[in-house]
Amino acid sequence: MRLIVTLTSIPPRFGEIGPTLDSLRQQTAAIDEIRLYIPRHYRRFPDYDGHLPDIPAGVTIHRPENDLGPATKLLFAARDFRGQEDVQILFCDDDRIYPPEWAAELSALQAERPDEAVALSGWEVEQGSGAVPPGTRRQPRHRKRNRRWDWHYRLARIRQQWRLGTLRPTRRKPPRRLIDRAGYADVFQGFGGVVVRPDFFEEEDFDIPRVVWAADDVWLSGKLAHRGIPIWVPAGLHAPRTSNADDADALWRSVIDGATAREAATKGVRLLRERYGVWR
Repeated sequence: MRLIVTLTSIPPRFGEIGPTLDSLRQQTAAIDEIRLYIPRHYRRFPDYDGHLPDIPAGVTIHRPENDLGPATKLLFAARDFRGQEDVQILFCDDDRIYPPEWAAELSALQAERPDEAVALSGWEVEQGSGAVPPGTRRQPRHRKRNRRWDWHYRLARIRQQWRLGTLRPTRRKPPRRLIDRAGYADVFQGFGGVVVRPDFFEEEDFDIPRVVWAADDVWLSGKLAHRGIPIWVPAGLHAPRTSNADDADALWRSVIDGATAREAATKGVRLLRERYGVWR
């Protein structure tokens, strides 16, 4: 089995993606390629002058002509490897630092479930888009860990505060174990990493509607649901730490095409329900 790790980035983050790339190079898994997708033209950054970030050995830059938004990190790789059954694609974000066992754990789990996507974290559409009738979903469902009673994390956070000598809030907190019970999810969360097979996606997936362009998790998860490909979320894995790249134009803090990230996700779920009949 060949493992391809992919991500994309934006110009404001080029100077801060080094820690993410280094964490990918230091994985214990046997990674065949680490692909960084840098479009030649950016929809969000029309003044982009074409300069490229400095990257370490072991990472290759791929230059698609079109900017698909966050989905750039997956769809071009899926096209390149389509029809190759011995390939896994593990896509992730450019503003996280991934622990050394991360790729090995996720790829091994997906190898056991070759007809399913495996994601470190996910969510259910009821959170923002209305209830799904009970009994209509694949079981079991995943369950997130109760953050308030996560004593392992609390102890690590106290140690961090003691070491830093401050009680002030920070987004650079110790990693959490997000999932308490393994199970299926409606939508994966790409920040934690998702393992798929190239043939899970088709050429039509490149035609991303404007309303869901910035909500790639919703669009790609909806296309999986339409094809009957479930999303499995394992329990007990630590989420990656946030890096300094998160400070530059983070999607979850941005307003794109007049919509916040939450609004784009909600509209995207509604569009996918209407167009494909998923999540009903």
